[in-house]
Amino acid sequence: MKKNSFKEACNYLDGTLVFGIKPGLERIKKFFELTDHPEKDTDFMHIVGTNGKTSTTKMTASILKYHGLKSGYYISPHIHSYTERIAFGGNEISENDFSAVFFEIFPFIEKINAANINGSMTQFEILTCMMFYACRKHNLDVMVMEAGMGGRWDATNAADAKVVGLTGVSLEHTAILGKTISLIASEKSEVIKKNCLVASNSTSSKVNNILLNKTIQTDSRLFIYKKDFDLVRVTHENIDGAEVSLKGIYKCYNNIFIPLPGDYQKKNLLLSVVLSELYLNLNSLEVEQKKVNKALKKTNITGRFQIISREPFFIADASHNPEGIKNFVKNIKKFFPDKKKIIIFSVLKDKDYQKMLEDVVRIADILIVSSSLTERSLPVEELKKDALKIVAVLKTKKKKHPEKILAIDNIENSVKYALNLVKKDVIISLTGSITNLEFVKTV
Repeated sequence: MKKNSFKEACNYLDGTLVFGIKPGLERIKKFFELTDHPEKDTDFMHIVGTNGKTSTTKMTASILKYHGLKSGYYISPHIHSYTERIAFGGNEISENDFSAVFFEIFPFIEKINAANINGSMTQFEILTCMMFYACRKHNLDVMVMEAGMGGRWDATNAADAKVVGLTGVSLEHTAILGKTISLIASEKSEVIKKNCLVASNSTSSKVNNILLNKTIQTDSRLFIYKKDFDLVRVTHENIDGAEVSLKGIYKCYNNIFIPLPGDYQKKNLLLSVVLSELYLNLNSLEVEQKKVNKALKKTNITGRFQIISREPFFIADASHNPEGIKNFVKNIKKFFPDKKKIIIFSVLKDKDYQKMLEDVVRIADILIVSSSLTERSLPVEELKKDALKIVAVLKTKKKKHPEKILAIDNIENSVKYALNLVKKDVIISLTGSITNLEFVKTV
């Protein structure tokens, strides 16, 4: 490999996808040993949950930055570039810094692979090692980490977090995490270590009881949505965001403007403020509303009901599981009740796509099923066949259904086709998978 070449680093990382997902911490703990434990030089906050992790992670890191801390965030997956995953001070890592970190740790990756600790390091493990190493290199105060999958065996869990946030739990990755909400919640609760501060956005007593038991076992403390903190009111709301009032753990915050639409983003903001309260309080500081407002102005969440264009109106959405799609559908109905809707839907075959498709079909006037052309993408013809079955049932019940269902080979062609159909009172939305967004930069 050509040293310090960003392209070479990306090529290597692309190649590690063949190693798949390997839940376990043995390889990353070996990396810590070889690099003199970089995870001990930075404070960590850990965000787990089924949906909303990226938004919560980014908002929390931004709030902490505007309170004078050297903060960073770690998210996954990326859309256009690996550099999207790691950020310091609100700025994504540069290609030069990314490749420098990669080549500095590459000898350790080779040593770990040669040791054959249950196989080679996965892509996610290498990127997580890069994050830990870069935290020390940038002399970071605090890194806000989004868990990749679950919690217990996720590479991010190799570090002990001082503050943990749970966005919520629904069924996903059941083959790895378990087939019930309780099993999945148990996996996520394993990120709670000794003397941890935990905030949960879940409204499930089952989930919160699991967290409570874990906090008791670890001498930690749990704060729960609706009980210890709350979304008090929404003053006004439109497609550009909402003005909200929040009750935090330590004080209230009135008329904060969040430039992100959707009820779930308001809850993500609430959790971000609460997590910031908990961490700042550990450092004898408190959250200031003016600084929260500044932080939110600078927070960009790609692909979360994102307005790509207003003429025509084009929404790109990364919802990739039933709960996420329900939120997407709710937003579409709320903000565009009278507009004709062209929905482009592409999904990965390992998702619970039947439930997702059922919800999407019910709001689409024209449904375009497509593919992001990844190996995991559900074949277009199979998706169309399933959509037609759902429509047949809706027709017998005389329920709303698409006037047209089209199968188009890829996202780019689907977008082009949809744009040709657009009239004044029509919106286009793309949803079903984060992999779709790679093909949408501008319209």
